[in-house]
Amino acid sequence: MRGHSYILLLALLLTLMGCKPALPDGVLSERKMERVLYDFHVAQGMTEHVPRESGEDYESMRYELHQAVFRKHGITQQDFDRSMTYYLSDMDRMYSIYKHVTERLEREADALGIAAGPRDMYAQLSNLGDTANVWADRPLFVVRNRPLTNFQIWSQTCDSTWLPGDDVMWRFELKDIHLSYGRNNLYADLVIVYDNDSVRSRLTSVSDSKEVEIRIDNPEGWLPRSVSGHLCSDISADPQQERLYVIFSPALIRFHKPQVDSTLIKSGLPADSLAADSLASASVDSTANRRLSPEEFRDLQPVDRTIDVVKEKPYQAPRRGSRKRFVQPSSPRRK
Repeated sequence: MRGHSYILLLALLLTLMGCKPALPDGVLSERKMERVLYDFHVAQGMTEHVPRESGEDYESMRYELHQAVFRKHGITQQDFDRSMTYYLSDMDRMYSIYKHVTERLEREADALGIAAGPRDMYAQLSNLGDTANVWADRPLFVVRNRPLTNFQIWSQTCDSTWLPGDDVMWRFELKDIHLSYGRNNLYADLVIVYDNDSVRSRLTSVSDSKEVEIRIDNPEGWLPRSVSGHLCSDISADPQQERLYVIFSPALIRFHKPQVDSTLIKSGLPADSLAADSLASASVDSTANRRLSPEEFRDLQPVDRTIDVVKEKPYQAPRRGSRKRFVQPSSPRRK
């Protein structure tokens, strides 16, 4: 009997451990939230490619497409808003949801043959090599146009793999969620601090979902000491004008420049002197590191060993009788 009680207790513990916390009423499951967000971003992307000057009612089109997504999944806008608020309180779960949504969007883009862009160029980079992805911060940022949540910042120190003159690019993918139909802006900037205490920065404004790239080309000889970035949104006090920006797939691309030997710069030799001829380098002797005498210098000069030979005409004796008689000029007469 006692053994039977232990079995029941163990089964109860396993059941409790396998159960996930119940979701609040009106909050969508993670799987359903993924499906809704996928259709939501597809619908929003359809409106982003409509020219504003085309005469179409842009805001009405966006509203109708959003409502069509809600009807397809049998939810209301309130269900969607409540679910977004819930998952934003747990960034690990929000990142998992958007990771699956992004993977699905990329698979669909690959199937349509429209994924050959900058994203593919840097997708497989590691943190090694002349061109490397050295991102070491969060994989997801969320910015809202509300006080205290409208600003995000990241920063990282440059390690010994950075070299003087390295160029830097911060890139990320942006998906904005706005059920209200006003226009708000997101600002992103990249800041680099160098070992000589100089600072360079670049600011850009982003208003729609897109791939964003911010690049700073650094002067030769300047060694980056730290790199940071900021995300900031306009604040709207109108509760009907809430807007949400989701920044994912961030990358910090470092570009090495070809390094030139400083001894060549001091000697005044051109940079392409590094590309030495293998045959020429094999023929260097001991005279390369000492001053040459005039005779040695003369012997090392290239000599044109081609000799032009001019063939003279053969001698021909004058014919007999053809010699002209020499007449000595007469002296002038004296008066």
